[in-house]
Amino acid sequence: MISMTYLLTAMLTGLGLVATIPAMQAAPPSMHYAWQVLGIDIAQCLSQARQALESQGLEPVQNDATSVAGRSETATAMFVCVENPPATTTVMVVVASDSDEQALALREALKQAF
Repeated sequence: MISMTYLLTAMLTGLGLVATIPAMQAAPPSMHYAWQVLGIDIAQCLSQARQALESQGLEPVQNDATSVAGRSETATAMFVCVENPPATTTVMVVVASDSDEQALALREALKQAF
């Protein structure tokens, strides 16, 4: 199984949120994540994830076979859906923002909308 740290780093790198930045130029973004196992399939997971992102006004920036992401001017969020045979899916939401408070609030809003 892939470690959560590796998975988060890979996702955020793919979204352009991880870069080599001199330490004094910018603080790293605040990140919050949550995950759960549900009795749904990948297609249902991705559909619900898209709807949750849209409900929070996030513009789509990525959509592939297992993930969907959206962005606003101040935050980026991504849902990842991983199938767990025989009949469950692990869904993880990751939110990054320059504001810790905003990242946490958006994560909670996305969890409710999902």
